Amino acid sequence: MLFVNNLTPYGGSVKNIIYSIYIENNDNNLNPIHYHTKTQLAKHYQRLIDIKKDYATICNAEFKLYENDIEWQEFKSKYNSYQFDVINLYKIYLWEKLANTYDNVLYLDFDVIPNTSESFFDKFDMNYICVHSPNATKENVWSKSMLTNRNNNKHTFEYLLKNKGKYNMYIKALAKKSMLALDNNFNTNYFIANTAIIGGNSNAIKQLKFTENLNHMIDLLNTAKKESLFGEEVSKLFFTNNEVFFQYLIDKNNLKWINIPYEWHTYIVDADGKICNNEITEDVVKNSKMIHLINKKFDELWKVLK
Repeated sequence: MLFVNNLTPYGGSVKNIIYSIYIENNDNNLNPIHYHTKTQLAKHYQRLIDIKKDYATICNAEFKLYENDIEWQEFKSKYNSYQFDVINLYKIYLWEKLANTYDNVLYLDFDVIPNTSESFFDKFDMNYICVHSPNATKENVWSKSMLTNRNNNKHTFEYLLKNKGKYNMYIKALAKKSMLALDNNFNTNYFIANTAIIGGNSNAIKQLKFTENLNHMIDLLNTAKKESLFGEEVSKLFFTNNEVFFQYLIDKNNLKWINIPYEWHTYIVDADGKICNNEITEDVVKNSKMIHLINKKFDELWKVLK
């Protein structure tokens, strides 16, 4: 169903919602990265809410912030062994739940800052799942030194990857490919969704069936780890991850989706890599519709945004 001029084909008003999640990480012994995240999100809590509320007004949408409530506690209790990452499973669960009530649903991570007066719902065809998925090939995400060492046979594939960490986009792409291989689907793409920003209309969202398939995907991923298609050192980095599962379902079921352009999901992170900016500059901010501030340097960003 295509929505035009904010009216349904039956003359009723379209119901749009933008939502986010803020749940403080109170785990003991947080590592420095997670501690930095906790303190910065708390410090800039109100401005991060207000800027999303303002954008929701632009989009003729409601805004809702989910926090540490009974619904979260009940969901967490089902998957509590996954610790921090259960929040990212929860956001997809909420995306699907809201699709039962609203026509169009847009999720924004709490560290995403809208920077445009253009409505996401007007810009993209909401009949499709809308998400930015980098093509995480070796050429796109490996460092130059890694590529050189691999091409010169100086180091093995496993040696180069074993210390990259489980959140590396290339590792996530291999996890997805391993799961698809167990379905006899030897997909060759390396797309991996970044679910900090996801949108779609009710029908598109209901095609994903993420929550319905969650237990099956967890089992499938564990089997993929044991099969070690890409070697034991690499496969042991696979973990229950919403982005792996999200892209797996899109690829497996050939779902209709739009790979939203980088300007609508500009992520800034302090790390080596080719598919990111690692500096907050006026040019980067000026050309970004949505800024995903992974490095949490909000003070620097506010100076540029003014």
